[in-house]
Amino acid sequence: MKHITHNIILLSLLLLSPCAQAITILSNGAEMSDSLLSAIRTHDTIVLDGSAGEFVIGHTIVLMYLDRKTIIGTHGACLRTRFRLTEDIHAMLDSAGVMDLSTAGEGGFLSNGQLVREQREQKTRQLLIDRFDDFNESFRASGCMQLSHCTYITVRGLRFQGPGAVDVSGNDLLGMDHSMYVSVDSCVFMDGMDGNLDITSQSDSITITRCYFGYSALSYDHMNSNLVGAADRVVADRGKLHVTYAYCTWGEGCRQRMPMVRFGTILLDHCRWECVTEHPVVDARRESTVLITSPFFANSVKIPYRTAPDAKCIVH
Repeated sequence: MKHITHNIILLSLLLLSPCAQAITILSNGAEMSDSLLSAIRTHDTIVLDGSAGEFVIGHTIVLMYLDRKTIIGTHGACLRTRFRLTEDIHAMLDSAGVMDLSTAGEGGFLSNGQLVREQREQKTRQLLIDRFDDFNESFRASGCMQLSHCTYITVRGLRFQGPGAVDVSGNDLLGMDHSMYVSVDSCVFMDGMDGNLDITSQSDSITITRCYFGYSALSYDHMNSNLVGAADRVVADRGKLHVTYAYCTWGEGCRQRMPMVRFGTILLDHCRWECVTEHPVVDARRESTVLITSPFFANSVKIPYRTAPDAKCIVH
């Protein structure tokens, strides 16, 4: 016990030491996307202290070409998107029959000139454009953080609270592209607009430990939690996307992609699937290899895993 306490004291001193370029940030009650981006760029260790309230994110914080950054949450720190789906928005989508529309084609052009290839997405986006008079569709930027071309990043002890899942091809709560040696530990991901945590575009050597993924009543549809590899056509992902999930839980509201994998080599160790869904939860797609060790699948999970002809899924 003395040894553990001594290590904690040393870690605390390191985080607060000027030579470590550390900073502790409290919420100011206003939108903080740009100020958080500036702090992360400037400091090696960023401690987000939640004792003054949630950190409101107006648009996704895009971290590009950063190296050796540690982002830590204390006192229940929560990154929360400013935009949220409301009961009125749910009612509007229901009234327009959005749930009955196709998610596999039959799309068209939006009033802002954008082509959308899926009928449900097209209708949803147009309704939101009209509701908010927002031709730029700024609501689609309602994620928390994107790591792009980053290396040796640690994210620990944060809650990521999204606007609610909805089919608009919006941003993820936490996304990674072209990034390596990333560790995400002891975080909670709720209600990502598109995904909760997606890993794409030749990212590699990613570790996700002791994290919880879920959706609340904020979410409308598209409760697809985790994607590894964006599409079958992205063959540049071959030989990349080595990802470990250990002691993670997919819980309330999760329906699909826990995770869905293309090209990657994935270890799921001591993970739990406690959701209610009739969809496959672990979905091994094109040229992927998934090893599942010591899993727990609740009785409410009807299809624990699905494997494409050119993929492998091994369960121990």
